[in-house]
Amino acid sequence: MKTTRLVDLSHGRNMKAARVVLSPGEEVGEHVTEKREEVIIVLKGEGVLLKDGEETRLAEGDVHYIRENTRHNVKSGSGTLEYVYVVNFLRPPA
Repeated sequence: MKTTRLVDLSHGRNMKAARVVLSPGEEVGEHVTEKREEVIIVLKGEGVLLKDGEETRLAEGDVHYIRENTRHNVKSGSGTLEYVYVVNFLRPPA
């Protein structure tokens, strides 16, 4: 997995963003959004978004919203998956 920061907390108090590239069959790893919302914008490739046990197919051009306190994971398909995520902290991190 390759992650390139686009915006981090040094730019502002409540938002961060990054570009992620996953190799075929690679995944981010399950995690929880806790006190933040997230948007995923698929730039290239295909994969799967798992949100609270539900599977949604990802394809180029898709935009997906992940609400606060949602357990999720992103997995690439048979090719490379490239996407941008934008995270909004509902309460600024300590």
